[in-house]
Amino acid sequence: MRENCSTDMGNMDVYIFLDEKEISDILHFISEKYPQMFGMVFLAIYLGLRRSEILGLKISAIDFSKHTVSVKHTITRVKQTSARDRTKSKKSYRTLSLFPTAEALLKKAIKEKENNKKFYGSTYYDSEYVFTWEDGHLYDPNYVIRTFSHIARKFGRPEITFHKLRHTCASMLINKGWNPKKVQYWLGHEDIQTTLNIYAHYERSKMNDDYSNLEELAVAVSDLI
Repeated sequence: MRENCSTDMGNMDVYIFLDEKEISDILHFISEKYPQMFGMVFLAIYLGLRRSEILGLKISAIDFSKHTVSVKHTITRVKQTSARDRTKSKKSYRTLSLFPTAEALLKKAIKEKENNKKFYGSTYYDSEYVFTWEDGHLYDPNYVIRTFSHIARKFGRPEITFHKLRHTCASMLINKGWNPKKVQYWLGHEDIQTTLNIYAHYERSKMNDDYSNLEELAVAVSDLI
């Protein structure tokens, strides 16, 4: 498996990306071994949501008629689990378009939630949150971090943290030609410099790949050599 990483000398943050094949491989691995984590990891990779934003996602924030999801509620944990009707910053509040696979995933999660509510009856802890334990109780944010760390080790990429899945999302968007401002909005970065840092590290990680592009361009004059 290939590691894409680089270090920004300004803040010493390490940007590590999974490539598209690794994304497929790890999601298949999680689906088979850790199905309770699948939806959360999927949203971290493809929507670039933070852990707190995924755990804070409410059914009312999803508009299936408009195919959008609004990021406006978080669940965090310092000394105790805390739910907040606000995001990390003003720019973290955003509305994202749902592509068909993401929409299908959320519909499935909501349907499972409804089935669990019927199964547990009066003992079910009812809430609007999409991702919960089967009995409706909220996940401890630290559980998500610990479990994904275990998954990453088993998968053979121990350096990948749950937060670094957002870097993977950014790398995919950059690879698809998204400009920095669009990526900044999608990920909810308060500071454009954070987005630009990821751009810079992604571009450096792809430098060697670009040499093959130069060969393709040179084919037109190869008969002159």
